[in-house]
Amino acid sequence: MAPLLARHMRAEICGVYSAGEGRYWPCGPDVVLDHTDVCGDAPALRPWWESTRVTASDDWQPWVLVENVTCAGGPDPTPEQVVTAFQTLPITPSVLTVQPDRGWVLVNKETIAFTDPAPQMLGATVLGVPVTFQVTASQFTWDYGEKVFTTTSPGHPYPHQDVSYPYTHLGTGKVALTTTWQATYTVGDDPTVRPVPGTATTTSTSAPFEIREASAHLTRGSCTDHPHDPGCEG
Repeated sequence: MAPLLARHMRAEICGVYSAGEGRYWPCGPDVVLDHTDVCGDAPALRPWWESTRVTASDDWQPWVLVENVTCAGGPDPTPEQVVTAFQTLPITPSVLTVQPDRGWVLVNKETIAFTDPAPQMLGATVLGVPVTFQVTASQFTWDYGEKVFTTTSPGHPYPHQDVSYPYTHLGTGKVALTTTWQATYTVGDDPTVRPVPGTATTTSTSAPFEIREASAHLTRGSCTDHPHDPGCEG
C-alpha cells in the first residue's frame, strides 16, 4: 500500500486569515455554523481542508483551505467526489527504463533508471457531469531491492543520469517505480481550473536482470575477431 501523503477533513473556518502564512485556520470538529445565507434550504458542506507531507516519515504540514462552503445538491461535484473519481482513473503507469539494458548489470557500478514524466489528460463523469483531469507526475519512489528512495526528478539517461544505485551483492535484481500523481480538473464547460485535493499512485516494474561481477580474460585479440573467446560472449 502506498504511504498516505495527503489527508483531508471538513471543518469550519474560525481562525483569522494570515497573509504571511497564506492560509486560514480550521475550527474544532464540534463547531458547526449556520450557512443558510449561502445555501438557503440546501444542505451546506463545511469547508474542505488538506494537510500534506513529502514522505511517510515527515511531519504533517498545517491544514490548508482547499474549498470554502459548498452547497450539496448543486450541479458541481464535491471535492470528495472528485478525489474518488481521480483515484479510480485509468492512469497509465510510468514507462520505466533501466540502463544498461542488456539483461545484466555490474556489481558496484551504477544501475541507472529513468521514466517519461509526460502529463496525461483523462476524463470521468461525476453525478452526470463531465470532469476533465490534467494529471501530472509529482514524485517518484525507486525500489532497487537493496535500497528505496524518493525523488522529484523522473531521472535521465546516461550520461546525464541523476537516478542510479550501485548494487553491492551478486544475484538477480529488478527496479520498481511508484509514481505519485497530482491533478487539476475542470467541470463541464466551465474553464475554471481547480486543484484535485488528493493524489493517486501507479507502479511500474522492470524485467529481472542478473547482477554480475566484472572479470578479466586474456584474449587472442579483439572480440570482433574472436567473438567466442572468454569474456567476449554475451
